[in-house]
Amino acid sequence: MSTQWVTAASLSAGLLLGLGLTVAIAPPAVHAQEEDFDFDALFGSDSDSDSDDSVQVPAEDAQAPETDANNDGISDDETGLSAEGDDDAIETDDAGTNEPEELPVVAVPQSLKSVADPEAGQQDAIEEIVVTARKRAESIQEVPLSVTPFTADDLEQRGFTGLDDIAAATPGFTFEPFATGGAHGNAVIRGLAQQFTTSRIQNVSFFLDGVYLQRQSMLDLGLIDMERVEVVKGPQNALYGRNAFAGAVNYITLRPGIEPEGYVSLGLGDNQRREYRASISGPMNAGKTVFGKITAGLTSYDGHTENNHPFANADSPGPNQLGNLGGWDNESYSASLAYEPSERLLVRGSYYRSDAVREASASYSISGVNAARFGLRFDDQNDLNCNETTVPNVGNPSQSHTGFSLWCGPLPDYASDVAERRVDGIVIDPRAVGTIAKTDALTFSVLYDINDAWAVNYLYGYADHNSFTDGGASDEDPLAGRGFNVDATQTAVDSQNEAGYEFANTSSSRPNSILESFSHELRFDWVPAGPLRMSGGLYHSVTEDQEWTALFIMDLCNGDNETNIRNCHRPLSAPNTLAERTVLTAGVAYDQYVRQHGGDFGGGVRGEWSAFRDEINAVFMSGSYDFTDTIEGTLEARYSIEDKSIVRFTDSFGLREGETVTYSQPEDPVIPGLADSVTSAIVVPRDEEQYSYFTPRGIVKWDYMDRGMVYASAAKGVKTGGFNNADDPSELTYDEASNWTYEIGTKNQFFGRLLTFNSALYFVDWTDLQGGVPPSIAGLSTSDIITNIGGASSLGFEFESNLYLPFGFSLDLGGTFNDAKYDDGVIYSAGDQEDGAIKCDGVTCPADGSVGGNQLARTSKVQWSAGLNWGSRMFGGWGMNARLDTNYQSRQFLTPLNKGWVPDRQITNLSFGFTSPDKRWQLNSWVKNLTDEDYAGNSFVIGVFNQYLVGKGARRTFGSTLKYLF
Repeated sequence: MSTQWVTAASLSAGLLLGLGLTVAIAPPAVHAQEEDFDFDALFGSDSDSDSDDSVQVPAEDAQAPETDANNDGISDDETGLSAEGDDDAIETDDAGTNEPEELPVVAVPQSLKSVADPEAGQQDAIEEIVVTARKRAESIQEVPLSVTPFTADDLEQRGFTGLDDIAAATPGFTFEPFATGGAHGNAVIRGLAQQFTTSRIQNVSFFLDGVYLQRQSMLDLGLIDMERVEVVKGPQNALYGRNAFAGAVNYITLRPGIEPEGYVSLGLGDNQRREYRASISGPMNAGKTVFGKITAGLTSYDGHTENNHPFANADSPGPNQLGNLGGWDNESYSASLAYEPSERLLVRGSYYRSDAVREASASYSISGVNAARFGLRFDDQNDLNCNETTVPNVGNPSQSHTGFSLWCGPLPDYASDVAERRVDGIVIDPRAVGTIAKTDALTFSVLYDINDAWAVNYLYGYADHNSFTDGGASDEDPLAGRGFNVDATQTAVDSQNEAGYEFANTSSSRPNSILESFSHELRFDWVPAGPLRMSGGLYHSVTEDQEWTALFIMDLCNGDNETNIRNCHRPLSAPNTLAERTVLTAGVAYDQYVRQHGGDFGGGVRGEWSAFRDEINAVFMSGSYDFTDTIEGTLEARYSIEDKSIVRFTDSFGLREGETVTYSQPEDPVIPGLADSVTSAIVVPRDEEQYSYFTPRGIVKWDYMDRGMVYASAAKGVKTGGFNNADDPSELTYDEASNWTYEIGTKNQFFGRLLTFNSALYFVDWTDLQGGVPPSIAGLSTSDIITNIGGASSLGFEFESNLYLPFGFSLDLGGTFNDAKYDDGVIYSAGDQEDGAIKCDGVTCPADGSVGGNQLARTSKVQWSAGLNWGSRMFGGWGMNARLDTNYQSRQFLTPLNKGWVPDRQITNLSFGFTSPDKRWQLNSWVKNLTDEDYAGNSFVIGVFNQYLVGKGARRTFGSTLKYLF
């Protein structure tokens, strides 16, 4: 053992690499399209499809795969690693049967199980996971990938309800849902933060049972009835396919068992938390060749933070913000079938449905001088604290406004801490919606072992999704409302004269989406005699996707008079009455209240309404060769061609191509030259581009001792290019972004696997990163556009370790240090003194907007988590487990200028559970944010208004779940 320690210490110090724990690679990818819309007619195309690269391979020594008891498209001795994303780690029992086991916990805090057998009184080593991430069965400790898994038990025992819980417990991974409760969710792995947060393509790929989840509103599925969730770090394009630029997250639902089984559960907790789940599965015929499973889950919660709005309990028709903030009302349904007539043929299909209604998060808004410039606030309402600048009034350039355009330092806990508000604390309009999202996902797969050396796998995936959001809290003070210029005669003389304004509540809803996609993948796996293993195939997918914005301007909701009180009980979509009181106004009024959508959610006028079509074709291969008994080399590669097109239906004002809106004004305008019309800004209604790219990965692994290995890898990641809605034709498209990631890692187990220590050292070279910039031709509601703004790099170290201790205790510790910086020459255009929305003064921030050397926005330099676990048998044969963990995340800068930041935070959680002697009854209880930390969790920055939409972290929550298995 001393020799092992010396060898491991020297190698760990020099090689360090990512702790890849459970390897499983995401199943195929699928995307979505719009409902009730003829894309074939629009694009003149037939039904192409969208599939990912998930493929099964025969086990080592060319043995035929075991049957797939879990029925997840992956045999029990395979991962079903999809070229477009398949990831399943399956462990067979000692007898070699295919009865599914719970995913063991190896070297991962999240999956650590008690390794003591309470009944026998034994103390065994940490269980070993058998995976086939490289298309053959092998121990997780032998796989040169960095993966962190969370099993069904982990999710239940720790009370995880969303992706933010997963991220908090995974070093090197962060996720923020922002103020909308998920519509703008941003996932970050190893510091590769998405620079344009509303982009329809993410830096991290997400999969549900093989279906690619493209939209941000699809990413956080609620974790109901999941068998496993896996976070895979580093670029995965070679295996997962499209846009696995920084890594991937895989959701794997529970699948049919080979014996009749099921459960029912009831969950209760704080603030009207309710959760109901039921599942039944097993064989469906006497011969046990057909297996099925049906699961349903309903969960609701009133939220964790009090809404200080005086009419927080107003119950307006339709979705609303009744009661507390941060709640939800979600439903999930899944069904799966498997047909296994022999060991050589496996046919299986699965369906998953998620209906999510998430309330607005606890949040607040602060803004600066540009909000006054557009007439949305008065000069004395400036909330910010640095970079004083003077800007002209939009409606009357002869007038100007002076104030701050930046927030510097840590974000405050509340807006009322830094500026006057009518009510202190968090105040959200009760008519707010948050996010409404519906997702359907379907997979179908066939695995046929032709002989002992050859296998063929076909995988089909389909996804359908639609989402709507109110865009979060747009009003700095919802009780006072936002000012709208309704009398240009008054404001032409004095832009601060309240007589020229009406006040209303606002929401800017973006992005709303309808998406449909499907995919096909065909893969062949070949295991000839000798040290060579090969796999390759074809992939084809089509995604049809629409997105648009909607502007809501509602009559004031407050207690000032009976009319305003009644307004609190009207829906978000109710028409406003501002137009009735308009005296004289400029053309921008069309954006201020004439353009308000007038129908149900998602109907009426749609601004920046666009339809996208993405067709992807790819060829992929993978080969591994054993040079010696201890050295293995692997080469993976994919060549992809993406044909992308767009149809732009409306501009930011909701106007179609060639459309003009004219305003009624006095015959002799008081203001000479006052515009009385707005004309569509669409310059290119249809556009198309082709992107092609090659994404290889090479790996060399050396088993330097028993239960100890090191590896080195180099991989290329690519994120596709796309389209903008812009008035300038030169800004209508942007190119791909790419990165090369280099890793050196080590995985080690000592003392009979009582101690596991894995680590990784990596360097990421990111080129052509896609960033958001203001368009060269700006308007009141013109969105920022995406362009390639330069490069960045990320140098990091991550580790995870588990230690089994006597008396049923275990300890886990993981951490990451990630130094992600912009390269020299990168310009944050919003900071440009002449043209930018922030106009850096040259002292607070560089006058040209240069951000080279600054930390990437929305990334944490340091993360760590630690957990103490205990499990044992108690009196009467009852089992008990308990866990106390704490998770730390360092500050995140709000913008590339690095002047303001989300403060660091450390959140502590407690969970414990009981199991009956017959293992049929389970009771799990948990408390999250045990110390009730009150903190700003994230911020969404709208540069054109100098506005910060700040989302608060969840306060202390608790609950219990009682489960009966039959």
